[in-house]
Amino acid sequence: MLPINFHKTFIPERHFIAALLDYAALGKAGTLQEISADTGIPMGQSNGKVPAIIDYARGMGLIEVHPGNEKGTKVPRLTSFGRAVFTEDKFLGEELTQWIAHMNLCRSDIGALAWNAVFSKGRNILGGSFDTQQLEDYLVGISGPGKERTGPLLRSYLEDTALARTRAIELTGETVVRKKAPLLDLYALPYTAFLLDLIELYFPNQDQVTLMDLQKETGWLDICLWNEAEFEAVCLLIERKGYISIDRQMQPWIIEKLSKAEEIWSHIWDDL
Repeated sequence: MLPINFHKTFIPERHFIAALLDYAALGKAGTLQEISADTGIPMGQSNGKVPAIIDYARGMGLIEVHPGNEKGTKVPRLTSFGRAVFTEDKFLGEELTQWIAHMNLCRSDIGALAWNAVFSKGRNILGGSFDTQQLEDYLVGISGPGKERTGPLLRSYLEDTALARTRAIELTGETVVRKKAPLLDLYALPYTAFLLDLIELYFPNQDQVTLMDLQKETGWLDICLWNEAEFEAVCLLIERKGYISIDRQMQPWIIEKLSKAEEIWSHIWDDL
């Protein structure tokens, strides 16, 4: 998981992420300064936006980063999701693209500590509505005091240059209100790819998983702010696409994967 202050107070500006996806798609490698020169993402001698944008793209599940052959060089490589986004929605302009990026950021494996703490683990502590001071106190309790614990996280969902199209958060005065992930037919394919990705990464070598185990390991219901009935409704939407089957005779339900995530990522916008 990305550490609490990985963002260095910057937000995930979508045009910079698009520039990084271009760089990765070309198979390039370089130092932070070289990546900056190629992409236009600002970077000084010792600090700048490049490390934060790289980490945001990693946390969103768009790239993996490997060390280069020369000291200090980084090799960003597109994931299956990243290749699909690069081809279809490079600037993350679609709401559903932003929702998948948001859900990845909230994960306990590839995501960011603060995002996971607030949107997944924090559901039962903070609830769906809380004030900014509660949020600050909660994050300080997890990671100790520091600058800008809450600012970048909140601004990421309030500024259209970042992930505001999710409307995952609304801020009224000092009150933060979380919104549920959409329960719409057009999200069936993106949720299918995301679900299969979760099963493949959290449950390797397993083709079947119960809804209870899925939630326990991944926190997907909490990330999406769904209740159990809503989660079951989403599973039924997904099942109709034919990439999973659900054994509803068993309690809890058992999901069986019939496909691989990488086969579906490029189709997640088909129903738009």
